[in-house]
Amino acid sequence: MLSRDFFLFNTENHIEVETDDDTILDQVEALCQHYERMLSCFNPESELYRLNQQAGKTTPISDELAEIIEAALFYCQATDGAFDITMGTVTRLWNLQDRIIPCREDLAAALAHVDWEAITLSGSAGQRTITISDADACLDLGGIAKGYITDSITRLLKQQDVARAIINLGGNVAVLGEKQAGKPWHVGLRSPLPSSSMSTLTCFGVVEIADASAVTSGIYERAAEIEGVFYHHILDPTTGMPAETDVLSATVIAPQSIDADGYTTALIVMGAKRALECIESIDGLEAIIVTTHGDVIGTSGIGETIPFALLQS
Repeated sequence: MLSRDFFLFNTENHIEVETDDDTILDQVEALCQHYERMLSCFNPESELYRLNQQAGKTTPISDELAEIIEAALFYCQATDGAFDITMGTVTRLWNLQDRIIPCREDLAAALAHVDWEAITLSGSAGQRTITISDADACLDLGGIAKGYITDSITRLLKQQDVARAIINLGGNVAVLGEKQAGKPWHVGLRSPLPSSSMSTLTCFGVVEIADASAVTSGIYERAAEIEGVFYHHILDPTTGMPAETDVLSATVIAPQSIDADGYTTALIVMGAKRALECIESIDGLEAIIVTTHGDVIGTSGIGETIPFALLQS
């Protein structure tokens, strides 16, 4: 197994591939750099940044960006708006690292431009266009991008006849094949504690998967206590504030990483009961929820189709 670590998407990334050809890892890293240039909300050279400058107009876009946005709109609809890619007007107001909290007036003004239904995709391959009817809307694909990128890496590795690999894009984990013949990969689920409080990243449980992805979102990592109030980075599209939820972390296991990524954040906004009902209604997906009360609960396939072990604390 060859491995590669690199920093992109504002996170640390780790790839392990069963190969003796180091150029395959070069291709993976180049592919990630391609998506960084395409999907950054802050780089004026990125296609997404330029698109946001054209809100209110019908704008030609690449087939690939159209594919990502089309997928994102599916999850917006499937979660009844608990996931919304037009949250860019709101998310750019928050900066918990620098302890910046928006005032209610600014939040209300930003929320007026949050509506995924304002987006219309048209055209066929090579001639895709997008219309964002609200000129002040701002698309943010951060809630789905790593899932799409992870699946793209998996496709690249398969094209190179790679049989076994593990991809970890800042906690978005996917595995290709089995770890050994007849033996799945063991993927640890991070304890819902901020990295700064742990000398090493610890796990509360382990799932066994092959040719699948496990993605976790939580309210514990990018968070701050300001004037006695706890704030986290997962925002409710109906309020623009950190979601009031009984979910500390949500992990989704799916054959495709984009499915796992597309639902995890929304599950936190939904709350535990609705989150489990949502995933139970979707074939092929399973979820593990850690509640704010310390309970670990899963959908019906956890422990059945998806082997899961709860580790001792």
